[in-house]
Amino acid sequence: MREDLLGYLLNALDEAERQDIFERLQKDPQLRLELEALRRQLRPLDATNEDFEPPAALAELTCDLVAGYAAEPARVEPAPGRPSGERAKRGPRRGRAAIVETCFPSSVWSAADAIVVAGILLAAAFLFFPAIAGSRYRSQIAACGENLRHLGLAMTGYSEHNRGFFPSIPVSGNRAAAGVYAIILNEGGYLDNPCVVLCPGSRGDSHGSKFRIPSLAELDGAHGQRLWELHRIMGGSYGYTLGNVADGRYKTPRNRLRYHFALLADAPSLHLPGRQSGNHAGRGQNILFEDLHIEFLESPQREASGDDFFRNRHGFVEAGLDEGDSVVVPSFVRPLLGY
Repeated sequence: MREDLLGYLLNALDEAERQDIFERLQKDPQLRLELEALRRQLRPLDATNEDFEPPAALAELTCDLVAGYAAEPARVEPAPGRPSGERAKRGPRRGRAAIVETCFPSSVWSAADAIVVAGILLAAAFLFFPAIAGSRYRSQIAACGENLRHLGLAMTGYSEHNRGFFPSIPVSGNRAAAGVYAIILNEGGYLDNPCVVLCPGSRGDSHGSKFRIPSLAELDGAHGQRLWELHRIMGGSYGYTLGNVADGRYKTPRNRLRYHFALLADAPSLHLPGRQSGNHAGRGQNILFEDLHIEFLESPQREASGDDFFRNRHGFVEAGLDEGDSVVVPSFVRPLLGY
């Protein structure tokens, strides 16, 4: 089973096998713990996530080089200080010395041959390790998408029991931060596994086996630095959409199953251009839309429409200007500036 879980993480299973593992994970908490343990063990590979192209025609050039050396006639150099015909006069060698000479004759491993072998190994490294890193990267995106899908189902379930509304973010008080959505879903029993709020492609310090979603009571009783820490981690690695301001009033987002309305996404960053998410090495973000479909976008802006999912239409990181203006923000952001 461990090999199957590894294949699941590396996106190396076919669709039927992947679906089978997915269904088992939903039913077996112990299996989910094993999966998380494997994820932690593979985390050092994150350093190899940078994709790069090997030199052009590297494999062909290496093969040509090997073929060129293979076509050269073998040269046997006599040992220093010994006539070349002396070996023939002494007759064949016996025992271990003969075996060593047969398996590893000195004339085979010349300096040129060592260079060829080194070139082959280097070519293999250029081709193999980027492939593994790329597979790991794609696996993280797929696993992140599954987390968002679970959160989307939890959001839909919540809206069905709350007159069509998604979790509300107050405009003031200790609960006035976007990440409160995770606490509301968790305490309402809509999350089977609270760790789905953690993106596998994030290096945030909220990750790890010690992570937990705080309770509303804990949030209400916090103040100062502790309150800031809870606001920062309570929403996990994902950002949640704010509501909008209409007729001078802040309104909670409502489920209308819209195709272009962003509901959740890899959390925006504060330091990357365009507030690009820091998850997935800053190379893009998964976005869950209100109709529960998921897209991986390299930019938080759609080129066709110019819509920015991380800012409102005036370019501010606060509530939308109308019901169609979705603004996804990190866990600690308040709905309205100045509160």
